Amino acid sequence: MSAVPHPKPAARAVRARLTAGDVMTTRVVTVRPETSVKEIAALMLAHHISGLPVVTEDGSVVGIVTEADLLQKEQGPRPHLGRLRHSIGSIIRRAAPSAVKKIDALSAQELMSAPVMTVEEATPLHEIASLMVDAQINRVPVMRDGRVIGIVSRADIMRAFTRTDAEVAAAVRSTLLHDLWVDVTNVGIAVRGGIVVLDGQVERRSECELVTRWVAAVDGVIAVENRLTYEYDDRGVHLGDRWPAPRA
Repeated sequence: MSAVPHPKPAARAVRARLTAGDVMTTRVVTVRPETSVKEIAALMLAHHISGLPVVTEDGSVVGIVTEADLLQKEQGPRPHLGRLRHSIGSIIRRAAPSAVKKIDALSAQELMSAPVMTVEEATPLHEIASLMVDAQINRVPVMRDGRVIGIVSRADIMRAFTRTDAEVAAAVRSTLLHDLWVDVTNVGIAVRGGIVVLDGQVERRSECELVTRWVAAVDGVIAVENRLTYEYDDRGVHLGDRWPAPRA
């Protein structure tokens, strides 16, 4: 007799916390290290993108070329009317070596920024957002088995805020049920404009406070208004203590 698999609850399919795999762009335009600067600029314009991963023949990511790199090359020292050549040379000497390299770049390998910060499919969106802010970058390649399978930009991160109220409500219900084991039959969940209103009753005060923090971390939630009540106040309860009396 074969075992019959138990179907997963439909709500479980709604992720409380989105990952790179949920929002990434899968059609990734890449270039090789030998790709010319002219070709890079043409690809960016043709595909309306602002960054291109640089990959080797075996698919390994070795760098990334962005609009910022091209702008740095474009703003490099150039002869101007009335400006002496030795003044230009002085500007070049004062520039950082990496900047000089970009100014003189002819190919992706010379123009790219490296090393590249990458993420995996399962990397949570909030971690990617923190990475972008801390590293001051606008996009990260998504990797699987050492190969690029997608790219996440700041615009993709913003998709978390475009979840419908119904999607947010389903995600909140899922995380309460499966992550906190809260009996959601006793909890009302209403979402309007990303603001979650919770009412009903949970068993303990600590559970009530945890629910607020947990729901606030769900992607797409703008704010949480917690109207939940609790049956027991378990503050200061230690092992061996008697269970506190129910609230009046």
